[in-house]
Amino acid sequence: MHNTTRTVLACALGAALLAALSVSTSVSAAGTGVAPPMRKFTLPKPAAEASFDRFIVKTRDGIASRSASPSLDAVNAAIARAGVGGITLAANNGAVLKVERVRRMAVGADVFRFSRKLTRVEADAVLAQLRIDATVQYAQPDYRKQRLDFTPNDTRFNLQWDYTHPTTGIHAPTAWDIARGAGVVVAVLDTGYLDHSDLNANIVPGYDFIADPQVAGDGDGRDADAHDPGDWIGGDPSSFHGTHVAGTVAAVGNNALGIAGVAFNARVQPVRVLGHGGGYTSDIADAITWASGGTVAGVPANATPAEVLNLSLGGYGMCSEDPATQAAVDGALSRGVTVVVAAGNSNLDAANHSPASCKGVITVGATGIDGARSYYSNFGPTVAISAPGGNASSGSDPDDRWIWSLGNSGMQAPDPSPGGDRLIGMIGTSMASPHVAGIVALMQSAAVGAGRSPLTPMQVKQVLQMTATPFTVVPPFNQSQGPGIANAAAAVLASTLPIPADSGTVIANRIATATSGAAGDAKLFKIVVPAGKASVNLRTFGGTGNVSLYVARDRVPTTASFDRSSVKPGNSETVLIANPPAGTYYLLVVGEVAFGNVSVMGVY
Repeated sequence: MHNTTRTVLACALGAALLAALSVSTSVSAAGTGVAPPMRKFTLPKPAAEASFDRFIVKTRDGIASRSASPSLDAVNAAIARAGVGGITLAANNGAVLKVERVRRMAVGADVFRFSRKLTRVEADAVLAQLRIDATVQYAQPDYRKQRLDFTPNDTRFNLQWDYTHPTTGIHAPTAWDIARGAGVVVAVLDTGYLDHSDLNANIVPGYDFIADPQVAGDGDGRDADAHDPGDWIGGDPSSFHGTHVAGTVAAVGNNALGIAGVAFNARVQPVRVLGHGGGYTSDIADAITWASGGTVAGVPANATPAEVLNLSLGGYGMCSEDPATQAAVDGALSRGVTVVVAAGNSNLDAANHSPASCKGVITVGATGIDGARSYYSNFGPTVAISAPGGNASSGSDPDDRWIWSLGNSGMQAPDPSPGGDRLIGMIGTSMASPHVAGIVALMQSAAVGAGRSPLTPMQVKQVLQMTATPFTVVPPFNQSQGPGIANAAAAVLASTLPIPADSGTVIANRIATATSGAAGDAKLFKIVVPAGKASVNLRTFGGTGNVSLYVARDRVPTTASFDRSSVKPGNSETVLIANPPAGTYYLLVVGEVAFGNVSVMGVY
């Protein structure tokens, strides 16, 4: 897109936005408006769930059983050993605790529903018994996850600073000179989507994965209709969160209407996983599998599997305690699909949230118009990159404190389009994540357009990090959010060129080098050991988290191919080699969980 075209587009968008907003506010000739009373809703921060009535259990492959359901046998046996049935009889006047198998998940685990909620103590007791059962691979609660935003609704709109600001935006217009997302499908796993005049043309068929009719709120369970009927709870209005996220990814661009998505020639696949009260892990994990091209029993094959998944959702608890989600993510990554997730809005370490702490995902923190970490954004070495998420603190804040995208005028059920179409201001890491998902779509479109193969998920993360714009206000060390703000222009250009192999960071004898990363990240170092040395001690120590160390001489090791390794709990790993041959020794430091400020040293 030439500069002159960009200027015309910006003017057309501004006029169209004012026209669109005129249905709900009076706009003067000078372009100022008098806003109606502010719609503002603040969602609670994710907290640890206090009770559970749904659990996920995966038995080991090849287990022989006289029963048709060995996982149900294991659950009933665990209940008996834990004494939960006896607790129930005493507390509930003779009522018997019953267990119902709900279904088999795509990752091979079974979902069970209990006849009442177990307290945290009871649930932990049952899970402890399941986890010592030799037939059980893993057992976990079927956690509820929530959309990750707190959402005010304003009727004013300025052009998208998050795309165009010279130091704190993502530099989208320059990226559009190279690619606009054509040929790429981005799956948005969220509340579903609304018919909207600025989105309809970019929608491909999705699916509604919410199995529980009470959560779904649309009168049925899973089906091929991914429309959002509303997710209101009590007096809180519906968020239409999925439509706002989808608009940031791929609202139709250059159409003289509304806004432009980051990748406005890409397609959005709406996958409904969140409804009234959030969404269950079992539904979200199946949706990850299906959207990435995997098979889910009882669900038709995905005719247009996505290359990028966006999950602007999450809940409290480490991904290591959520193995069903990790298994689904692993499946998506194995199919070459990039998984982008929101860090969360609790102003806490993202390592304690899922799916933000899952291995292999790209976790996104939020920044504001000032180029600083947004006050609510989760942080830590788990966060790979940051993107605009807004930093408003009240409904009266200026327009450039929000992220503007598509919404609806309805308070519960949506009002029909086009009359109900609105532009809505929101803030949150939910808004930051789709900026990055859209950039990934631009990167893949640009790579293929340049005659190159699509980038692997690991290459996508590498390019995003090496092309990031530095923070205007650098976060404190203990609140890190990656190397900076995602830069669409630089990332797209880099995607058209050969991706450099990581040759490792050189470390000097007896001098420690600090490193940090997310769960699953692999950091490569190298040290040249001269001839005639009695020994070389290659080690990691200090910091936080848990890393493993893999070493090879004159070649880059992997977790499957190495000369020596040290794999122990914590960060104190040591490989000691006596009479080492001269050469370059490579050290691969791999995060078993997120790790921070871990020292890497070689001593000879």
